[in-house]
Amino acid sequence: MRLERNERGDWMLDPTQLHSRLMINPGLMRQKMRLGLVTSRIEKGVDADIGRSRVTIKVANSNWEGIFDEDGYLINERIM
Repeated sequence: MRLERNERGDWMLDPTQLHSRLMINPGLMRQKMRLGLVTSRIEKGVDADIGRSRVTIKVANSNWEGIFDEDGYLINERIM
């Protein structure tokens, strides 16, 4: 899995990449996103984690967290 940046430089995560992790159909995920039912948070690493980002996605009772390197490649992930 790899994050891409949009024209403003913000990280973008494709809902199809989350399908297998959160068990939510990509079309339904997009709908939930449009309705504001998906929350996301990106935290930049500090100290020993500089250059990394933690991405947390919450949808209903499903939570996913991924750690990405500075090029957007997934290093580690967990489902909570």
